[in-house]
Amino acid sequence: MKMRFNKYITTTILICFLLCFIWTLPTFGEDARSLDIYAEGAVLMDAESGRVLWAKNPHKRLYPASTTKILTAVLAIEKGKLDSTVVVSREAAETEGSAIWLKEGERLTLEDLLYAVLLSSANDAAEAVAEHIGGTQENFVRMMNEKAKAIGARDSHFENPHGLHEESHYTTAYDLALIARYAMTNSTFEKIVATEKKIIPWEGHDWSRLLINKNNLIRNPKLFPGADGIKNGYTKAAGNCLVASATRNGMRLIAVVLNAPNATGEVIKLLDYGFKNFSKEKLVNKGEILGSFKVEGYGRVNLVASKTMGAALREGEKNRIKAVVYAPKKIDHSVRKGDIMGKIKFTVDGETIAVVDLVAAETVKNPWLSGLLKVFLDVFSFWA
Repeated sequence: MKMRFNKYITTTILICFLLCFIWTLPTFGEDARSLDIYAEGAVLMDAESGRVLWAKNPHKRLYPASTTKILTAVLAIEKGKLDSTVVVSREAAETEGSAIWLKEGERLTLEDLLYAVLLSSANDAAEAVAEHIGGTQENFVRMMNEKAKAIGARDSHFENPHGLHEESHYTTAYDLALIARYAMTNSTFEKIVATEKKIIPWEGHDWSRLLINKNNLIRNPKLFPGADGIKNGYTKAAGNCLVASATRNGMRLIAVVLNAPNATGEVIKLLDYGFKNFSKEKLVNKGEILGSFKVEGYGRVNLVASKTMGAALREGEKNRIKAVVYAPKKIDHSVRKGDIMGKIKFTVDGETIAVVDLVAAETVKNPWLSGLLKVFLDVFSFWA
């Protein structure tokens, strides 16, 4: 009898524990758990705020294959000139895997090569771009890793500009979403990845190269209306990978799947879930006054939002948003207009959904002298 009672107590405690565990799981919406995402790593992210709307193993280190080229391309766009001439090296021409059959000594513009990198996923073009921008592949890879860290992708490491397999070349679904989110703020990158076809020169031939986007969502726009990027990839070690972007009603979502049995189908599920369950809401406008701080010897200076920010919210979340300002109460030195002085964090039920830098609304040089001048002008204005 006693053993049966103890067994009953143990079973009851176990059931209570499991219920508590289930209740503490993050809720992503009424149909989130029926998505059937089989990718090893996956993330759905709001492009504007960076809020993660759905995730599976978001921080697991996985191989990115050719989605690596997202970082390669945006870095090249930022560091290079689109109309500059790239001379193809022997090393670039001999790069294995997908290619546009570059020849040593061939000359193309950086812009044409970037279309080859992002549409045709050409490894030879990625190598040529890397050497053109970095001088050497090694130096360009160093630049890639520095850029990834600056973006916030701190659990990634790159060994090459194209994504051919190397054991120490890895990223995560979350990091890749961050990189894609950053890349899509660049209008040139945004334009290229949304292009279905592109013709570029083919030196030594009587015809040109026709580049066709390998991203199914761009090549077949009816698959998911609103799709506008970004990049697919595959190696035997990485499996099928896809970073996708779509925009509807002013809200852009980014979906990432790594090592997925059906990459296109799974990003469609993620994007469809996002647009059905979330809508964009504005949180703050650029220049909006959100606080102030005291400058010793001068007076108070307003803190304003550095940019306009919106976020993807579920129904009913707007009324539960909390905003907290983090900034110094006073300083004793000069400040320039636009200097970052703090931040405002927006949360819903404890989850951070967006963070915006707060900047000084005016310049104050030599605070004590500026303070005296301010008093003088106030008095003069009053008597006038």
